[in-house]
Amino acid sequence: MDERAIREELRAWILERAGAPWDRLPRDDLAIVDDGLLSSLDVVEFILFIEDLRGEEVDIDRIEPDAFTNIDTLVEAFFPNVRAAAS
Repeated sequence: MDERAIREELRAWILERAGAPWDRLPRDDLAIVDDGLLSSLDVVEFILFIEDLRGEEVDIDRIEPDAFTNIDTLVEAFFPNVRAAAS
């Protein structure tokens, strides 16, 4: 899966979970937790979704809270190999 597809999958999951329209998150640099799209309770299920996308487990001891700031930070934190391949 390429970076664009990963970003689309992340956005779709967030918006579906929030019950929000597509135009609520039109850019990848907009806040997702601070703007109420995801609650702290949603994050656990979101990590499971990220693991499915990655095809491997996430080391929860190494997760920084800032990783959940926006889609850009999610891709950087959880899909670094995809970002490197796109460069």
